[in-house]
Amino acid sequence: MGESQLITVSADGTETAYALPDVQKIVFENDSMTVKMKSGTGATGITCIKFLLSDNVGIENLKPASKVFVFPNPVKTNLKVAGVDKNAKINLLDLSGKLLQSITAQDNSTDIDVSALSPGLYLLQIGEQVIKFIKQ
Repeated sequence: MGESQLITVSADGTETAYALPDVQKIVFENDSMTVKMKSGTGATGITCIKFLLSDNVGIENLKPASKVFVFPNPVKTNLKVAGVDKNAKINLLDLSGKLLQSITAQDNSTDIDVSALSPGLYLLQIGEQVIKFIKQ
């Protein structure tokens, strides 16, 4: 495939490719991204970055981004958990790790009644993933 590249996309859709070994750092601040190069001009005003990696980069076991969504957050009465496999176990925990409730996912979307919980921060454990939510 050749050399690994960092590809920046500006607001107008213009793509610029940089050799990945020449990139010094990528800075995220004030809702913007800046790519600083080891030498030469960097890139500012970036809306998106992509990586084109050669086969020998050595990045292994990249996991896809989680598809589990918990909403509304903060919640008052009913928490919806979407993107969970049917029959997956959902554990509701307090911050000390105490199991408060264990729910079996009914479908791709499961409702959890949290109206009896005191206001505060809680955790949902779904497999190896832990998601925080706030009860109002």
